[in-house]
Amino acid sequence: VVTMRGDWAEFNPWQNPMGQATEKALNLMGVLTWRADRAEDVEPLLHGAASMAFNGDSACAVLLGQRLIGEKQWVKTNG
Repeated sequence: VVTMRGDWAEFNPWQNPMGQATEKALNLMGVLTWRADRAEDVEPLLHGAASMAFNGDSACAVLLGQRLIGEKQWVKTNG
């Protein structure tokens, strides 16, 4: 399970390059990937990926997008 950064509504530009390359990099290594951007997609994607990983002996990853997790609100504080 990968929680994504450098994705929708990312405030930190340093996160963007890897966030945009994560799925492609995993695929290049032979990892099967699925992406969840809605809460209702998480359970079936996790179930399917776990089945393929444990029963099918496949490397699998479920990417949890920032739309699912929510936009981060960071504020600087003094001190």
